[in-house]
Amino acid sequence: MEVHHHPDIRKKNFKEYVFEGLMIFMAVTLGFFAEKLREKKADHTKEVEFIVSMIEDAQTDTAKIQKTIQLNKIRVLKLDTIANRCFYYGSKLNNDASLYSVVKACIVHPDFLSPVERTMSQLKNAGGMRLIQNIEAANSIIFYDEIIKKVLNQQDYYELHLKVLLDATEHLFNMKYFPLNAKTLKWESNAEALSSAKLIRHDKILITEYGNKAKIFQGIVIYYIIRLEEAKQHANQMIQTLKREYHIK
Repeated sequence: MEVHHHPDIRKKNFKEYVFEGLMIFMAVTLGFFAEKLREKKADHTKEVEFIVSMIEDAQTDTAKIQKTIQLNKIRVLKLDTIANRCFYYGSKLNNDASLYSVVKACIVHPDFLSPVERTMSQLKNAGGMRLIQNIEAANSIIFYDEIIKKVLNQQDYYELHLKVLLDATEHLFNMKYFPLNAKTLKWESNAEALSSAKLIRHDKILITEYGNKAKIFQGIVIYYIIRLEEAKQHANQMIQTLKREYHIK
């Protein structure tokens, strides 16, 4: 029986196999590089989004920091006033009424900073820091995070020493002179009522010890302000760095 071969079918030579293999390799390689370019572009877009968000958070922080500094400077002055009135208690101007007039401002809720952690949390928890390719930008963000940690750490000392002063307050002052406003949920005070307010105890040693506690607490608040000033300074520096490095106006 005679076998007929199709005229178009023939065996490929070695060069043709090499050429086809090379074409397949190039197609796979180009596809790989194209995918990498798409990933790099997507990463860069995400990086810029993080940077813009970080700038916005830092700008919000600086406003919060400034307000917190101002409130705590007032507390420092009030603590200084009550400490001196305790140290010189008994004179005409340093009496029970003079202590009552200032004590509330010293023991109210702490004026703390609550930083915006929206972007920082994403950068740390979602592996976002790997996207920040600019070294100066990354270092600036990391350093700012460290500064904020120091601020929050100082807040712990702040709260601790405020509690010390509060504990001493309940043994020296009669809090009936600061009734609660049911609408605002804040302590109120009446100047006329305070003018005749009396301490629970009149032991000069106890009063002097209260002055000491107020003075120590004042030092804690002052150092807290220093930490806040550092945070504000670096927040502004970080904003400038990020804007410069990413050409953001």
